[in-house]
Amino acid sequence: MNTVDRAKNALWKKSGLAHDPKGYVEDARRNLVTGVTTEMIQTDYCEGSGQEWLAKIRAIHSSAALTANTFGRWKTDPAKINILGFSGFFSLKLEAKCKTGLGGTPPNLDVLLQSSKVVIGIESKLLEPLKRTKPLFSPSYVRDRLPLCEESWWNLLEQLRYWPPAHLDAAQLVKHYLGLRKQFSYNKKVFLLYLFWKPLNATSIAEYLQHAKEIEKVRKALPDNGSIQFIAMDYLQLWEAWSEDSVMKEHASLLRQRYSVEI
Repeated sequence: MNTVDRAKNALWKKSGLAHDPKGYVEDARRNLVTGVTTEMIQTDYCEGSGQEWLAKIRAIHSSAALTANTFGRWKTDPAKINILGFSGFFSLKLEAKCKTGLGGTPPNLDVLLQSSKVVIGIESKLLEPLKRTKPLFSPSYVRDRLPLCEESWWNLLEQLRYWPPAHLDAAQLVKHYLGLRKQFSYNKKVFLLYLFWKPLNATSIAEYLQHAKEIEKVRKALPDNGSIQFIAMDYLQLWEAWSEDSVMKEHASLLRQRYSVEI
C-alpha cells in the first residue's frame, strides 16, 4: 500500500463515517464538522467550482472538505477568526478568484481573508503533497506582461521552469502571488499562506521530508520585505495556535479529533 492509500485509510477510519469504497459519504452534510453547514459554504463553492463542489465535499480525504471544515464556520462571523496573529476580518471568501491579468483561468485561492489592514490568501492542501507535480507556465508568462511582479518572484518563476516534478506545487503559489499582487497592490499587508495537512508521523515519511526541503527552497528565494509575504504552515501548527485562543479552541479540538492521524 502506498503512502496516499495509507493516508486515505487512516483518515477514513478516524472520521468514523460510513463511506463507499472510494471514501465518499452519501450526504455531504455528514462530512462537515459541528458548526459548519452546507448553507454556509454553498455559494462560494458554486461560484468557484460549479456543481462539482458537492462531490468534492463528500470525499472524507478531500482538501475542499478540510478547508470547508476549517474555515466554513467563520463565514458568517469572520471577525472572530484569528490567523497569523490577525483578527477583525470583514470578509472570508472560499474559492476566491484573483486574476493575474494574463487571461485564462487563474487557480482559485482556497480562502481569502480581508480586514481593513490585512489580506491573507490561503492555498490549502491535504493529500496533494504526496504526489509530484511538474511546474508549468503558459507562454503568456513573460516579463513584460507582468509589470507588478517583483524581481525575487520573477526569478523564482524562471527557476521553476527547470524544476523536476515536485511535492510542492510552487508554480501554483507563484500564480497566486501574481493574482494577489494584481488585486491588492495598495496599502495593506498581504500574505500568501501555504497551509498543508501532514500526519503526526510525517518526520518518518520520505514524501513529507522532501516536501519540507522544497518549501525551504522557495522560502529562501523570497525576501521577507516584499510586498507579499510567503508563509508556510501545517495544520498541526494552526490547530496548536487555535487551541490557545478562547474563541478558536473548541473548533480546533473538533478538527484535531477528525484529522490528526498517523499513517
